[in-house]
Amino acid sequence: MAPEIEVVASRGGRTLVGRLHPGTDLIRGLEAACDAHGVRFAAVSAAYGSLSSAAFKILQVPPGESHPRLMDHRIAGRVEFMGGQGLVCATPEGARETHLHGSVSDATGAVLGGHFVPDLNPVFNNMDLVIQELLDVELVRAHDPVTNTVEMQVRSVPARS
Repeated sequence: MAPEIEVVASRGGRTLVGRLHPGTDLIRGLEAACDAHGVRFAAVSAAYGSLSSAAFKILQVPPGESHPRLMDHRIAGRVEFMGGQGLVCATPEGARETHLHGSVSDATGAVLGGHFVPDLNPVFNNMDLVIQELLDVELVRAHDPVTNTVEMQVRSVPARS
């Protein structure tokens, strides 16, 4: 059976390099960096630093169920954000939606990670970042009937002059 894929060509635009300051939310800060430079769609290629607390979702099969779903996980104390990557996308209605996966280590060195959620991951000391603008594509996170989850849909769009 041949693999089923959805893939389009994109041109790389500008590369944003920067830092989020203490108290800034991880996801909202990445989005603000894009907004400050007029970047609509992007790949978060690097993010690392520390968080005052962490909130993310882990794909798990709940007891008594047969299908996995994203389950909330929170860490109340300071963690090292060891690394993250993701995509700055849009919803079908055009609102910003960032999909960021990452890993953290707690004070004992235990490592956990998953899908980080907005508004619940404040930067502790700093968060360094690298964001690559993506041109000639639209990245839309919408319900996928095959997986019955929200997934990225990628579409080619005419090049802007």
